[in-house]
Amino acid sequence: MTNLVGDAATMQGKYVVLDTTVGSMRSVAVPQLSGHQGDAGRIIYLAIKDGTTPHNMDGQKLVLKAKDAGGTPKVSDTMTAVDSSAGGLVQFTVPTQFYQTDGAYSTAYFEIKSTSSDTVISTINVSFEVLESATIMTTGQSEVYNNEMGNKMDEVNTSITNQLKTLKDQVDTASTLAQTAQASLDAITAAAKSNSFATLYGKNTFAGDNTFNGTTTIGNLSSPTIDSLKNTLTNNINAVSNSVNSQLAGKLTVTENWTRNYTLGGAFKAPEGGANQFALSRYKIMDGLSIITGRGDLVVNSDNEYFEGSITLPWIVDNADTAFCQMYWDNSEGYALPHLGVWDKTIGISMKGKCANKKCRLSLVIFTADR
Repeated sequence: MTNLVGDAATMQGKYVVLDTTVGSMRSVAVPQLSGHQGDAGRIIYLAIKDGTTPHNMDGQKLVLKAKDAGGTPKVSDTMTAVDSSAGGLVQFTVPTQFYQTDGAYSTAYFEIKSTSSDTVISTINVSFEVLESATIMTTGQSEVYNNEMGNKMDEVNTSITNQLKTLKDQVDTASTLAQTAQASLDAITAAAKSNSFATLYGKNTFAGDNTFNGTTTIGNLSSPTIDSLKNTLTNNINAVSNSVNSQLAGKLTVTENWTRNYTLGGAFKAPEGGANQFALSRYKIMDGLSIITGRGDLVVNSDNEYFEGSITLPWIVDNADTAFCQMYWDNSEGYALPHLGVWDKTIGISMKGKCANKKCRLSLVIFTADR
């Protein structure tokens, strides 16, 4: 590092500040890294910053790379604790292998690396030295040290071990499936030999419960149960039909069919000619009850928007009966409202609609007692 410009370390409490924005030609002197020969596991407290902003260490680690005074390379990724990831506060333990040869380190720097992709995010040059020990006669030759590579080899070994275990589990599972498949094949073969399978054109007998989902088409179905049910239903239907016919016999009868024995009054008059002139019918529903129906064309002889018409029936009706009517004309905004008198043959119809001297079609229904 003889070509680097040295800067004194800035402290943040007990943490040495390492600034990622410092240029590559500058180095931070970190006295806390310096030690004597034989030192083991020196703990360094570091505050990683981007200028004045704390550097977030989530998903990142520190790696110390250096060459000692004798030129022997040393690498360690022993960032042993994170005091504050968001604050960039970490603890780094320097292994004893860094304190074998006395003298100043010729090259030393911290790398900030991604733990997932091993990408180098930033590099910060540092300087420190190893002091000669007064009690150690000799430390032996300085050894090349790279625990980061050892850790990676451990990770690779663990990954390979896990993959081999997964493959073994898959082989064991495949073996079990093969045994199950063989057992199923043996069962199918035995069933085929004993004619236990249904055949397309053969005679088959199904003794157990069977479920057919979807559409099932049967060309010729024979079943004693279905035949019995069909006969029962047929007998029941015939019995109901006979009962209904018996109940209705003599009940729904036509007493007067399409008669024009009526008198029009008020705004109503008969059209001249035409096959669809208004006509009446009377039906006997049951004892004491009849229906009067009317349908056909009439002419409205009125210039007013509101008008009254009347029909004198050949039968007596009463306001205790029920009447409905509908008048059909060109103007769809009109209405027709029937009203019955007291024990009278005449039914009045109040109407609205501009249909002066026009032919209109009237439908009429009256529920009445037999009189």
